[in-house]
Amino acid sequence: VYIEPPKPTEEELRRQTLQTEKAELEAWLSAHDYIGVKIATGRATIDDYADEIALMTEKAERINEIDRLLESL
Repeated sequence: VYIEPPKPTEEELRRQTLQTEKAELEAWLSAHDYIGVKIATGRATIDDYADEIALMTEKAERINEIDRLLESL
């Protein structure tokens, strides 16, 4: 006898969506770690990567926001 698995709840779907978004943001940040290394080793300046650094900050803030949302679920 086949028993259909239960459908995920709204909360479970929301948690999964947030976790997926967080993983994508973390992957993007990891892919851009080289910027910090270049700045730290003197091969580039903060000004050289100002736009990327601003975007990194936005993505890190979104990760923090997602963490807060996940804690509240």
